[in-house]
Amino acid sequence: MPEPDHTPSAPDTVLGVLSCGRRGNAWVVTLGGDLGPDALAGVSRQLDAVVDEGRAVVVDTKSVTSADPAMLTLLMRLQEAASLYVAAPSPPVRALLEAAGPNASVRTVTSLGEALDALGAGSS
Repeated sequence: MPEPDHTPSAPDTVLGVLSCGRRGNAWVVTLGGDLGPDALAGVSRQLDAVVDEGRAVVVDTKSVTSADPAMLTLLMRLQEAASLYVAAPSPPVRALLEAAGPNASVRTVTSLGEALDALGAGSS
């Protein structure tokens, strides 16, 4: 019997987190879908766990379709705790970051590869 699309592949799958794993010396967390209040609680827990295990984090947001303003607070808090890059910000994430203005500076790059290179995590 074929599996339906978007079936969680692991019992600890978190709403909004498409994947999470190590690439070289960095953690890469790929987010997707609607990052509203329901998803943000789980995303926050996942990102906190990653920060506890390492100091370099890339958050790939190319698949995010909408983002609650609380996402900005989460990213700013994460940036204080780790070396953070937001890779490939989707239009909703880019709009959120732009609306926050210069007081909410979060490092963004155009691609996952660019973020990994900046962190020295390259192809390892």
